[in-house]
This record gives sequence, C-alpha cells and structure tokens, in this order.
Amino acid sequence: MSFISDAIEMALTRLTKQLLEHGAHHATSLVCAQGEFYRAEIRLERIDPADIARHLPDVPPLVK
Repeated sequence: MSFISDAIEMALTRLTKQLLEHGAHHATSLVCAQGEFYRAEIRLERIDPADIARHLPDVPPLVK
C-alpha cells in the first residue's frame, strides 16, 4: 500500500464514508483527467485490525 498525498487519502476516506452510509462496498465511474477518460473503481474490503501492520508496512508493529 502506498500513500500518494494527504489530500487523496482524505478524499478516499470521505468517499469510503459515503459509500458505507449508502450500504455500498463497490463503485465504478467514468472520470476525465488531463484530457483523458478513465474508468475508476473503488472496492472496499474489510480487514482485521490485527492485520493492519501487514497493510501498512511502513508502520512498526505495536506489539513485539
């Protein structure tokens, strides 16, 4: 997993919240960026809190 920017992470967090509020775990859209069209998808996949370190390799584990 990589973080591109704080602004993108915040936007993804807001999008995730809105999807969950509508009972959705997947969204697909057509977007235009820099004069090109793209198919954009987001799929929410719940993870176990115990596995967070595996998804965030830059964060040291809390328990050794």
